[in-house]
Amino acid sequence: MAKQQRAERSRRAILDAAAGEFDQHGYEGARLDRIVEQSGLTKGAMYFHFSSKRELAVALIEEKYANWPAVIAEVSGSGLRGVAAVSALTHRVAAVFIGDVRVRAAMKLTQTVVPPTPDDNPYERWIGILTVFLQQAVDDGELVDVDPRELAVVGVQAFFGAYMIADELGRLATFDDDVTRLWGALLPRARR
Repeated sequence: MAKQQRAERSRRAILDAAAGEFDQHGYEGARLDRIVEQSGLTKGAMYFHFSSKRELAVALIEEKYANWPAVIAEVSGSGLRGVAAVSALTHRVAAVFIGDVRVRAAMKLTQTVVPPTPDDNPYERWIGILTVFLQQAVDDGELVDVDPRELAVVGVQAFFGAYMIADELGRLATFDDDVTRLWGALLPRARR
């Protein structure tokens, strides 16, 4: 059991180092020797877990997608509905982007190296989730004269666009404010 725990700690250390490297330098600029150095492990240990830089990238991306169901379930199970649920969910996702280098690195990697396949579009999944909450807002009379799906499409585009701009400009610390601003701009026209 101790050997298995040590192997898992090594794997986490490598992924943490790789995430920092990809976040800071992108895929093309990332160097395996810096990842090894930052992990505090040997090249042999890294290659035991990951055979290539691409394999590291794929592992980070898979982990990113595995994180979201828990965040979504937390909001869905909270009793929040409609606009409050949309706001809570997007602010929680923003907090993950701000605080989790692995997620930021994975986001960059999906934009550059390992894009999602057409039949596995993560943006379409986010649109579907927001559409459910926005339909609740329409059903509850909180929003009027609005197509929940169209508002979800614009909301997802605005959210991820705001994230990419904040990241590129080094303003991730204020990304949560951007999320508040985007819903403040989109929702008043649809409120009763």
